[in-house]
Order: sequence, then structure tokens, then C-alpha cells
Amino acid sequence: MDNSVYYVWLSLALGPQNPRYSALLAAFGNAKEIYDEDDYIKRIPTLKLSETQLRRLNNKNLDKAMEICAKCISGGYGILTYHDRLFPDRLKIISSPPPLLYYRGKLKNLNEECLISLVGTRSMTNYGRQVTRQFSRAFAASGAVVVSGMAKGVDSEAHSGCLEENGYTVAVLGTGIDNPYPKESVGLYHEIIKRGLVISEFYPGSPAHAHNFPIRNRVISGISSATVITEAGSRSGALITAKLAIMQGKDVFALPGLTGSEQSTGTNMLLQKGVSLAYRPSDVLSKLELVYPDKIHIPASAYKTESISPFPKSMLSETAAETPKKPQKPSFDMGELEPMEKAIVTLLKGEAGGLIPDAIIEKTLADPSDVLSSLTVLEIYNIVVEDEFGKYSLKS
Repeated sequence: MDNSVYYVWLSLALGPQNPRYSALLAAFGNAKEIYDEDDYIKRIPTLKLSETQLRRLNNKNLDKAMEICAKCISGGYGILTYHDRLFPDRLKIISSPPPLLYYRGKLKNLNEECLISLVGTRSMTNYGRQVTRQFSRAFAASGAVVVSGMAKGVDSEAHSGCLEENGYTVAVLGTGIDNPYPKESVGLYHEIIKRGLVISEFYPGSPAHAHNFPIRNRVISGISSATVITEAGSRSGALITAKLAIMQGKDVFALPGLTGSEQSTGTNMLLQKGVSLAYRPSDVLSKLELVYPDKIHIPASAYKTESISPFPKSMLSETAAETPKKPQKPSFDMGELEPMEKAIVTLLKGEAGGLIPDAIIEKTLADPSDVLSSLTVLEIYNIVVEDEFGKYSLKS
């Protein structure tokens, strides 16, 4: 039996973004050994498994895993497992590495390449489109691999700009490898398969669930040496990618945006918080050239700043002539939140002074990584706010 079936079984047992993968994959030589184990707690005393997770690991039925493997064979989808030689080493050191990646396209040894993730808002302005293309083309011309999420807006422009320069690009999906999303990106999806690589930790047939996209963002940042945000609003998912990259110890860059543009609120906020300024592509490449001297060769165009056409008024949230709008209290439906996010919101409702993450972890008895990732999502979506003392409270 193909060894990959055991990695599929493991991914089904524990689900995506599970922090317990790190301990299991480090303790065992391969997923078959994990499958054969009959006492996980004895083998790894520090491993904290819920009753549900333990029950799933002790369920040795391989029918679903074999069905997925058969679908991959018939559809021409590859399976890259954690212990494969070509599995990205950068992903192995994040807090919750995927046990496998499904892929389509031209598989390279990404461990020998310089990967730059280029992400941003779906509702980009003309400025966002132009600077994303400029940076993506320059990165491709330098020899870097451009990584993004193939979403509408900045992500798609990043892939397209790289392909225009005959570069190699990697698209990380938040859906099954056979389910390109959004549908308007189907043409781009097939073009990337021809000339680049499409990867996903979600098995074939997985639909587009909103909570899967923040989950896949850790792979976008984790697989890359640096992350660049070209344009992002205050609630853009790209801010999740930026924060994850910072937590992973990666270099993060942001482009300055026009004052008054909602689509630049997020990038300007990142710059205010201390991420590196990317005024030209060379600002990013000059740092990576020191780490990848045999891969990165900065083209002359990367040192230039292109003239960007002004924002259309329709793309600005406010102009100087308009009366500033009063900040509105964020509204959200608790039914739209994940269970951990709901628990945190409920807890913070009774804590007027806010709580530090450690206190939230203690009170919810939840896994630290689950609490931290949920706080990140809630902060990005303007539901909670962190003060100067590191305490989180509901945004008033």
C-alpha cells in the first residue's frame, strides 16, 4: 500500500492547523508508524489530545483515506507528505505544520528557492493593481518564486504579474486541489498548473468554507522567506498573513498607501507598528539577496519607482472635502464565529479591563495556539482590540 494513505488518514483524524502534528511527526519516522501506535499518551506523555482526537487516532479504518488517494490518482493530483524529500522545510518549523500537501503543476524543490509571498485585499484600487504587478514582475525577474492565495484582487495580480515575466509562482488554495476558488480564477488556475504549482492541505472535493482561508494563510507565510502586503484594508485577510509571518519569524514588508483610502488602512497600520517599508522592489530583494546570493539577482527595474495613476474617487472611503464619519461600533453575528472565537467574545464581555492571552488561555482551558489564532482573527475583523499592556478587550 502507498505510504501516502497513512498521511491522508492522519490529516483526516486531526484536521487542518492542529498543533499536535509537530510532536507526532517529530516523534515518529513516518505516518505509518503513527498509524501503528496503540498508546499515544504513553509514547508522548506531553501530547495533549482531546477525547475526540484520541478516538479518531485509534480508529484505524482506512476506507476514506484510500478513497481520497484513488481520487488523486484518477485526477492526476500529487501528494507531498511531511517526510518526503521535497516537502518544504520552512513548513516543518511552523507551530502547526500540515502533514501533507496535495499539488498540481510543476513540482520544484522549493527548499532550494527563495519564495516571497505577495498578498493583499480583494477589493484593490488601481494603485493596488499597478504596484502589485510592478513588485511581482520584479520578483520574478530577480529569480524569486512568487507565492499567493489566488484570491480575487491582489493575489491574482501577483500570480499574473509573475507569469507575465515568465516566472514560477505557487498558489496556495483554501479549498480542495480540484476546486479553484473563486470561479473567475479558473483560467489563472490552469495557467499556474502549466507553468507553476498549485498546492492545498485540503483533500480533493473540499468546498470553500470561510474559516479555511485564515487557516491556509499560515501556509502562505510559512512557505515563504518574506511576506509583502501591497494593499490591504483594516479587515483584509492579508493582515492575518502578515501577523502569522511575524509570529513565524519571517521578514514582513508593507507598501505605503494613500491617506483616506480604506484599502490602505491595513498596510499603513502595519507600517505604524514597525514592519519594514517597501518603497521599491529592491527594498525587499536587497535583503533576500544576502541570504540567496546564487538565486536572487536584482534587475535594474527593481530600483525604480513607477508613476502610479491617482485613485478614482469611487475607490476612496473619504476625501478631504468630506466630513469625517463617526466611527461605528463594529457589528457582528455570533453565529458567524468559530466556537473558540465565540468563547473568547463571551469571556471578554464580562472583563471590562481586558485580559492578557495567558489569562484567556487559563480561563478557557483551551490550547494556546487555538486561543492565539482566534485572537488574531477577532482583532483583524475589528471585534477585539489589544492595548499597550497586551490586554485584549471587545472593541467599543
